[in-house]
Amino acid sequence: MIIYRHINPNPDHPPSVVTVGSFDGVHLGHRAILDRVVGQANRESLASVAVTFNPHPRKVVGKSDQSLQLLSSLGEKLARFRELGFSHSLVIPFDREFAALSSIAFLERLHAALHIKHFVLGYDHHFGHNREGGLSELKEQGARLGFSVEQVGPFELGGTVSSSTLIRRALEKGEVDQAALFLGRPYEMRGHVVRGDGRGRQLGFPTANIELDDPDKLVPARGVYAVDVCYDEQWYKGMMNIGVRPTFEFDSLTLEVNLFNFEASIYNEKIVVRLKHFVRPEKKFASVEALREQLEKDKTFCENV
Repeated sequence: MIIYRHINPNPDHPPSVVTVGSFDGVHLGHRAILDRVVGQANRESLASVAVTFNPHPRKVVGKSDQSLQLLSSLGEKLARFRELGFSHSLVIPFDREFAALSSIAFLERLHAALHIKHFVLGYDHHFGHNREGGLSELKEQGARLGFSVEQVGPFELGGTVSSSTLIRRALEKGEVDQAALFLGRPYEMRGHVVRGDGRGRQLGFPTANIELDDPDKLVPARGVYAVDVCYDEQWYKGMMNIGVRPTFEFDSLTLEVNLFNFEASIYNEKIVVRLKHFVRPEKKFASVEALREQLEKDKTFCENV
């Protein structure tokens, strides 16, 4: 997949089927749009282009969303586009100057860069300054510039529409099973292992403390989770604690994972944690021994998830 990081005119770009969006999480609702793009591009021997933004537009244009936590980093998003079969991706640097572009100016620049033949958009998609552009304007500009427009309806499971907001809210409540249902896969977090204080090892449950690659990545609700962990292309079962370790009266949030049947030292190494099931909320135990007994129960449960 070829990745562009600018929206400059490109006379050599092949005719394209294009879609535009933040695509946070690349969930099943997004998949309905993205699969349509790739399918049509393949049928007509055109380029398939996923256009997205970095940073997320709400990080730039909404003060109330400065703390917005994201389901996918840019790297994760691009990896998903590649897996879905896109030939190209355009990552537009999103700043206040770009946000001020009118919808017409945006479409003209996009067309000059990508030579759009077909434009596929979601049911709730808007674009341009203050999200002024919608389906009717897109069709009008498509007729002027020479591309067709197709709108894909909402994707529903059990009468509920899949959305990034829905998935974020599920994760914030620890509902990783529900999040996975609408994502189409378990929620993942990526980072590298940093040194902790060794308390897990003293308890008989050595843990890898994780520093996330993306500081904007959403961290689910505090508690214990059954997880799968990928290290060096191998997957291991484990359990993860997200919290402040109240039994030891700490107050800083940590992400620590205990890998089952694993002894290697992996400080500074990259790992991927896939959250499978919420086991229990974080709690303060009356003693270290009570905590150890609960961890034994947690491990037994997680081994069988």
